Amino acid sequence: MTAIGAGPAHPMDIYARPQTLVRINRRRRLNLHIMGETGPTVVLAAGFLGVSLDWGRVQTYAARFARTVSFDTAGLGFSDPGPLPRTTDAIVDELRLALKAADLGPPYVLVGHSAGGLRLRRYAERFPEEAAGLVLVDSVTDDWEHRLTGGPNAFMAEERRLLRRMLALARAGALTPDTAEYRARVGLPNPDLSPAVNAALHAMWTRPSYLRSAISESLHLGSGGRVAPPPAPLGDMPLVVLSAGRIAQSDFVRGDARSSHEWLAMHKDLAALSTRGVLRIVDSGHNIPVEQPREVVRAIEEVVGML
Repeated sequence: MTAIGAGPAHPMDIYARPQTLVRINRRRRLNLHIMGETGPTVVLAAGFLGVSLDWGRVQTYAARFARTVSFDTAGLGFSDPGPLPRTTDAIVDELRLALKAADLGPPYVLVGHSAGGLRLRRYAERFPEEAAGLVLVDSVTDDWEHRLTGGPNAFMAEERRLLRRMLALARAGALTPDTAEYRARVGLPNPDLSPAVNAALHAMWTRPSYLRSAISESLHLGSGGRVAPPPAPLGDMPLVVLSAGRIAQSDFVRGDARSSHEWLAMHKDLAALSTRGVLRIVDSGHNIPVEQPREVVRAIEEVVGML
């Protein structure tokens, strides 16, 4: 395990470099961001193509009462690229290896946003003895695309087409600011982020290995628009499900009333997986960890209190 670095010049610059690179095999490392020293271990999984930066607002508060760890999946952030395909089970297996390598033993409170919720629910299904509790933050299920539209999601299909064009340009050294693809995904620096973090994100978004990983993750984000078996019951595991009250604003729903209804129905089904499941609707768009971080922290505290 390799711990990196001196203190940052700007508080946010901690996300502009690796934190704890843990070796999961001879050739590959995953980047973990560990905060807090006491209490249960809380594992934070970001949504589709998200990185540890996405948990910045939640992790700062949660680290006051728990040992928290966010991470970059293989090929994203500062984690080394992994073999394709980037399936849910592959991501779960690599996370489990990284937690062990970092000497962060179970049981865990697993907290996942969107696609991260799908992944950590799968972790709890496969390794129930390692999962003490679960917080699903506007999470998807395996068949989320089928439930919303009866088939593949149009927004995700558009994302894949964009990512494939970006990959072709990046391989040719032509993914530059004057291209439509660059402007669509990379664009101008985010004024809410520090210059160093903006530079790190720019480097990631234009890296061919990132784009290959992103395309593969998009292809394996659930059942690909097909019907999927229902999720496995979770017994009496402490479970809080947060559902975005303003999900109709999200690109993959796009104001469609049927999709919004199915989104909430999906979360009701998730909460019903445990006899101690709780569903809470949050006044937020899909990105609850950024828009309403204290609601996520409250849910984590609730689950910790149920242990």
